[in-house]
Amino acid sequence: MRYLLWLLAFSLALPACAQRKLPRKAKPATAVATPKTQEPVLVYQRTPCYGRCPAYTATVYADGRVEYDGQRFVPLLGKHTLSLPPAQVADMLAEAKRINFSALADQYAGHTTDLPATLITVHPAGQPLHAVYASEGIPENLQGYIKYLNSRLDPLTGMSVEK
Repeated sequence: MRYLLWLLAFSLALPACAQRKLPRKAKPATAVATPKTQEPVLVYQRTPCYGRCPAYTATVYADGRVEYDGQRFVPLLGKHTLSLPPAQVADMLAEAKRINFSALADQYAGHTTDLPATLITVHPAGQPLHAVYASEGIPENLQGYIKYLNSRLDPLTGMSVEK
C-alpha cells in the first residue's frame, strides 16, 4: 500500500517536472484577418408532408449565392451551392417589401398535421429580420410571394414551376 502511494505521488509529480525542464518557446502573435461571413438575405424552406411534397431549404445571399439542401421529393438531393443573378435576389427582396412582408404575422397555421409548410425569413441588409411560418390560412399576398419564390428557386434544382 505504501509503495502504491509513492507510485501515485511520483506519477503526479513527473509531468510537472517535465514541464519545468522543457520550457516552450512562445510563438509570436500574428494578426489574422478573418473575413466577415456574409449574412443571408432570404431563407426559404419547404417542409415535408405525409405525401410527396418537395422538401428543401434555400439560403440566398445578396451576391446571388444559394446554399441549397434538398431533402425529399426534389430532383436535386443533398447540399449544393447554386447561383442566381444578384439582380434577381434584389427583386426577391423588393417583392417582399412590396407585399409588406415585415408586417405579416409570424405564423399562419391550422390544426391539420399532414400539410406541408413554408418558412420564409427575409433579412435585407441594414433591416431587421422577419420570419413567417405558413401552412394554412395564408393571406393572398403571402400566397403570391410563395408562388413568386417557387418560380425563381425551383428551376435552379430542376423542378418544374407550379402554376
